[in-house]
Amino acid sequence: MTEMPSIRQTMLVGRHRLANLGDQAMHECLILLQSITQKTKAKLLAFDEELLTVEQYQHFIQLVERRAAGEPSAYIIEEKEFWSLPLKVTADVLIPRGDTELLVETALTVLANKQQPKILDLGTGSGCIALALASELPQAQITACDRSPACLSIAHENAKNLGLNNISWHESDWFSALPVRPYDLIVSNPPYIAVDDPNLAASVAEYEPIHALIAQDQGLADLNKIIQRAGDYLLDTGHLILEHGWQQATQVQSALQQQGFNAIETRTDLQGHERVSMAQYDPQTR
Repeated sequence: MTEMPSIRQTMLVGRHRLANLGDQAMHECLILLQSITQKTKAKLLAFDEELLTVEQYQHFIQLVERRAAGEPSAYIIEEKEFWSLPLKVTADVLIPRGDTELLVETALTVLANKQQPKILDLGTGSGCIALALASELPQAQITACDRSPACLSIAHENAKNLGLNNISWHESDWFSALPVRPYDLIVSNPPYIAVDDPNLAASVAEYEPIHALIAQDQGLADLNKIIQRAGDYLLDTGHLILEHGWQQATQVQSALQQQGFNAIETRTDLQGHERVSMAQYDPQTR
């Protein structure tokens, strides 16, 4: 290339290098270019004749090579949007998924008539669930925990960047280091993928924290740990909402029933898969 490359030319180079991503290649190139130029996608597309500097072009090629090798773009640019919130993510935390927004939607429905709800987020990771709820429920008192100090550091940084101050952060392996106190709602997106799950993408297993993905007992071990202890931390008629694998709804529902939960309901994600189960605690039936 004898002259400064334009945004359009750079996009063509990137799309060719990421051709294996199909229709996603252009989207991925735009994400990378946004991080380099600090321009919105709309501006990149509307003014694609603008020239990049040599440094910008070289930086883009470096990032494209990382993406072509399989590294997720969220880790490359260290950012992922969730619930319209820009969140910092690193290889220490699981990349927030759009499917998890269903858990947030379900939680907001459950808490619709609560003025100052007390919420516990177990295994908060990047803090995405707690932060989404904090942004929608400024009067809520939210406790978020994770066993990983690195995750908590990222989550706390995200809260600071977003100006959300109604969350307290705690290092705890599920309930183990938390004082027993009653909550209106407990939410969690725990590891739920089986060790031998053939559908786990190689790129996910290679780059994302495996402890946030894999669980023993066919992916049910951590779900069961939470269900077994949740009643001790819920107000009477409090709710538990869990994200789980698309083939685990029946087992989760059965475990909830055995631990004294009723009004059990499972909701489907955008692909029509059973993804989130909610239930109300009834200590009389435990």
